[in-house]
Amino acid sequence: MLKLGLIGDIQMLEPFIKKAMKHPEVYIAGKSSVGTRPQPAGSRLTITEFNRVELIERADAFLINHFSLLPFQLLCEMVKKSKHFFATTYPELSADECTQLTKLAQEAQTIIQIANPFYYLPAIQWLGQNVLKPAFVEVSYFKNEPVGADTLLQLLLMLKNITGNIPKKTSAVSFDSTLADSVFSNLQLEFGDGSVVQINYGKKGTQNVFKVNTYAHNQFVEFDFLKGHYSCNNSPIDLSPFKKELETDTFLNTLAQKKLPVTTIEDYSSVLQTLHKIHLKLDRFSSM
Repeated sequence: MLKLGLIGDIQMLEPFIKKAMKHPEVYIAGKSSVGTRPQPAGSRLTITEFNRVELIERADAFLINHFSLLPFQLLCEMVKKSKHFFATTYPELSADECTQLTKLAQEAQTIIQIANPFYYLPAIQWLGQNVLKPAFVEVSYFKNEPVGADTLLQLLLMLKNITGNIPKKTSAVSFDSTLADSVFSNLQLEFGDGSVVQINYGKKGTQNVFKVNTYAHNQFVEFDFLKGHYSCNNSPIDLSPFKKELETDTFLNTLAQKKLPVTTIEDYSSVLQTLHKIHLKLDRFSSM
């Protein structure tokens, strides 16, 4: 029996908890929650509350979405004790702290899975297995409202099996227009194998856009996620062998099979380093 602990905003964790409870080998050992919001109508979760230290001792693995409840030293102690966890939101950690956790996790064989929702889309799974390199990868992601702070992080993690995590060269620009009610940001990342990634993202008036196109020798791929259009060299792609995986299931299966998670703390650290370079480029551009 796997004793699963919950740390953070339990209401936000509820979809992950319900998926975990479908696994007969999982027992919810308790929660250490933040906030006092009443449970929404229809919620049937009744979980015993513990302080963080006591819960860490009681449980084998954790779902965590509020890392401010865990001082870094306490997080390190968890990892040393082989307390596995799935970060359903992104930890407020520096790249150096991630590197330290990576080393501790390797020594203690602790599994740390980082959320990577776009990665599990069937089309992205297909692309990870079939993309030819070097490739030019073009990502367009626009919302009819300001994009979330984690959007770029999610897009970079999405590409981890397609391009790798650390580009050799980065460039970034950003423009806004109050008249068009839009914000446009462009990134260009160059990788060691000759591949180039271009990411355009932001707010585009009243439009929503999520597209990925790749161009390589004898391979032109077009994905339009909102319209459900997926083609390679103008022919439809059969995505039926690629089922959309649930991240909670992936985490629990990883624990059962004692294998490395799909998206590790090391992946997260690499993307944080790339993000730091991008933000420096954007800061320099905005000050010109």
